[in-house]
Amino acid sequence: MGFFKNDKTKLHDFLTEPSPPWENRIVISAAGIIASGWTLDDKVFLFSSDGYSVSNPQTGVTEIRNYDEDNNAMKKFSKDNLEFTIDELQETIKIFGLRGGDSNHCTTDFWDLTSFSPSLGEQIVGIRNMKIRQSQSLHWQGYELISLSRLEYTELKFGFSPNEKHFGIFGSAGAEIFSRD
Repeated sequence: MGFFKNDKTKLHDFLTEPSPPWENRIVISAAGIIASGWTLDDKVFLFSSDGYSVSNPQTGVTEIRNYDEDNNAMKKFSKDNLEFTIDELQETIKIFGLRGGDSNHCTTDFWDLTSFSPSLGEQIVGIRNMKIRQSQSLHWQGYELISLSRLEYTELKFGFSPNEKHFGIFGSAGAEIFSRD
């Protein structure tokens, strides 16, 4: 029964690259990320104690960088920590992470993201197309378990962008974004 017997190496044996259509991966390196999200036009938002950034999900190019020299960025969170106001874009976005909620884990065309914990403090994210029915003995076997190139397998947040053409896996060291046409 794999990782249910405290054998975490079994689950790590199944890590892979997401299959088509999720072929484009970009990595946005950052440090100390405590909140993340998507802008209304599907850009990647990352927030740390140093400030915040907004990046292109297909190239990783930073389009906005606010270094928060006056320590005012924390005031841009809503009282419930579920929204953040980006002055440069004149918009308020939904956020997730240590300061915030979760994210969209399912698309309208039936792609699904979930996570598995093979051991205490460890987290692996998987994706599947729910239109393809698979009867497997273990819950995780219906998913492609995503191999990460930059992030550690702990304390991850993940979700689809508003237009559902991107999904991101977010951790304290930044983000890994996967895109489709």
